Amino acid sequence: MKNLTETELLEKLQNKDELAFSLLYKFYFPMVKSFIGKNSGSKADAEDVFQESIIVLFQKINDPSFKLTSSLKTYLFSVSRNLWLKRLGRVKLINGNKDIIDNYFVAEDELIFELKPETSKEDKLQKWMARITENCRRILNALFFYQEPMQSLMVKMGWKNKHTADNQKYKCVQQVKKEAERTNS
Repeated sequence: MKNLTETELLEKLQNKDELAFSLLYKFYFPMVKSFIGKNSGSKADAEDVFQESIIVLFQKINDPSFKLTSSLKTYLFSVSRNLWLKRLGRVKLINGNKDIIDNYFVAEDELIFELKPETSKEDKLQKWMARITENCRRILNALFFYQEPMQSLMVKMGWKNKHTADNQKYKCVQQVKKEAERTNS
């Protein structure tokens, strides 16, 4: 049972296999515990919410029309998150502002399975640019953002010829590429 697929695990859950429930707890409970702990909850709260999530999952997998469109881990996390945010709304732990809870809560039918927000291309580029040398930042900003002609930049930077200018531009672009590869790996 070491190489159990999610489909096999779901089948075992449908057949009420106790080991399958133990595996759910072993592999998926830690992420729920971490999330709830970071959001004003205790381990006991996390256990309650996770058990409720398993009940929701168990009810859903026994419904013939249910189709899991994400990973099991993502589904359990999303259900747990929604249950916890609902509970927070009831006890008003978030400054008594129900609107905050409503912004995060989604109906089960509309579960969004992206766990971390997508960073825009502009934000990524700004992060990469912040990590390169000051000299390269000036060169790339002048060339690409302010569209300064290379000839004008050569004079400002004191480069002797176009070859030197092209070489500097190449090195700076390589620095950005290196940062992009480093942060994407």
